[in-house]
Amino acid sequence: MDFWKNQLKHIFDDQRMDNFLKSIDQHLQQSLMEFDKHLNHFQSNYFFDVDTSETDREIIIRANLPLEENDRVNLEVINHQLRLLIQKFETEQLQNDKGEILRKENYSKRIERYLPIPPNVSPQDIKASMAGNQLTVKLPKTLDAQSKIIDIEPE
Repeated sequence: MDFWKNQLKHIFDDQRMDNFLKSIDQHLQQSLMEFDKHLNHFQSNYFFDVDTSETDREIIIRANLPLEENDRVNLEVINHQLRLLIQKFETEQLQNDKGEILRKENYSKRIERYLPIPPNVSPQDIKASMAGNQLTVKLPKTLDAQSKIIDIEPE
């Protein structure tokens, strides 16, 4: 009985258990850092903020787009919505330690966002400009806004 008792003490030694737990902790920390790195890459490449401001004459939409050199941006009005489409073209290649290309893939990705156009904006008058990765869209308001206040009469 003493033999097995000594063997179990050796297996469950505090020092060994401490080292084992530290190695698990290090592995989890490294895994979480890798996951965070991939999540940040995904978020920076596939999401973008849109800011809007409004004056008496127009609505201004600004977006800082996640663009790279060969990416294309298209704007289109569909059913009184502004469709913003980014088409990304990417190349991924696998090399060996000598620098020789083992595999090369070209692919494209699409990022699409729809923004509602208010009824007092004429889609034909929308203007857009691009400076670097900053897209600015100006939606002039129509002067003849077709709204009417309706009086409610008692019955």
